[in-house]
Amino acid sequence: MELIFEKMLPVSFKKGTRFVALNRRHYPGSTEYSSEELGIVMNGGTEEQKDAELQARGIEIGMFIDNLILRNNLSPMTQDRKDGGIILLGWSVGSAIALATISSTHALPYDTRVRLGAHIKSVIVYGKYYFFSNPSSHGTHDTYTSDPAPIVLGLPTPDQNWTPLLDTYVPEGLRLAAFGQWVTGYYDHGDLAKRDLSTLSWVIPSASRIPTFFNIPAEKLAQVSRYGNDGFSDLPYMIHFMPQFQAVYRKVVNDPETLNVLPLLKPVLLVGEKSGAFAIAGMWAVEDDQKESSGSELKVNGIGMIQTVL
Repeated sequence: MELIFEKMLPVSFKKGTRFVALNRRHYPGSTEYSSEELGIVMNGGTEEQKDAELQARGIEIGMFIDNLILRNNLSPMTQDRKDGGIILLGWSVGSAIALATISSTHALPYDTRVRLGAHIKSVIVYGKYYFFSNPSSHGTHDTYTSDPAPIVLGLPTPDQNWTPLLDTYVPEGLRLAAFGQWVTGYYDHGDLAKRDLSTLSWVIPSASRIPTFFNIPAEKLAQVSRYGNDGFSDLPYMIHFMPQFQAVYRKVVNDPETLNVLPLLKPVLLVGEKSGAFAIAGMWAVEDDQKESSGSELKVNGIGMIQTVL
């Protein structure tokens, strides 16, 4: 995981920031799923089993952060938020785990909840290969959501959606490799102001900029890429856990119980205009979802939108 963010490490060091990279379960260097857990991830289970599985992943990350605070005597964030504190970042499907970490704080011991509330200043849900973090000047916690596909937030996938992972014309053994090239491309979309899914470029990357995949040296690519059993659980995980992903998204954005632990949490969605169509669709899906919840009991904290050229 540290190789993915390797270029950020010297920048973080110069800024006085320590970067700690964790791999999710079932990836190299991390704890394996138990056979029962893997069965639920791969094949689904009852809603109660899936709820418990995702909450368990959130709790273990929350406890890890708390242990990091205690063992290293980490300073809480200052009043002006310029010093101290912790930023939690989830990448790709790990975005759902980052949201689960925040949504599961109510299940943690009281002292742990207090420490996390004093330390976690921002939560970044990082969809693929863009990074943004700009702490608010208003003394609030921020949730920066970058390029999430709707499915990672448990929202419906558009009919236009296309990915090499699901294209039966792509040989099964090559789909992950094809996805790695496709997902790091830049895309030329139509007029985004129209909010029309049919104007998005779903399949072919733009020729105006080389996909990130082709700018990574071969030896580095071999280190960061996993096309075998390490990655095979993610697709069924996303399919089987959509209700759970939606629940943790709603709990972070709309649930007052979460705000009782992190009372200054301010969710913000960030999407690059050259992102894959799934990212733009994800932004629109969240906008529509929050409009529907306006005026209802779901609307507590809301979510701000930032659309930018990246």
